[in-house]
Amino acid sequence: MAQIDANLVAQRLREVVADEPKAFAYDIGVSLSALYNYMNGRVPSTQVLYRIACYTGRPMEWFLAANDTSTIDLIAAAASNGSRGNAVYAS
Repeated sequence: MAQIDANLVAQRLREVVADEPKAFAYDIGVSLSALYNYMNGRVPSTQVLYRIACYTGRPMEWFLAANDTSTIDLIAAAASNGSRGNAVYAS
């Protein structure tokens, strides 16, 4: 089963945020400090990741896994996170 790579999520998020973190945070409805936390390795909640994906036009899977990880593996990894509050959803 695949694990969610927090560093990959952070790297992909840094790619889409580019040099406008304040505007990006405002547009997706999170604080600037929360966005910096995500850009430094904290995995966003499912709801936040969904908003990021919708805003950027990227699929949620792009933020979650390298090209060799299947969606089923991502769903299993998210389910194993249980109630820790940082589970993510792959559609």
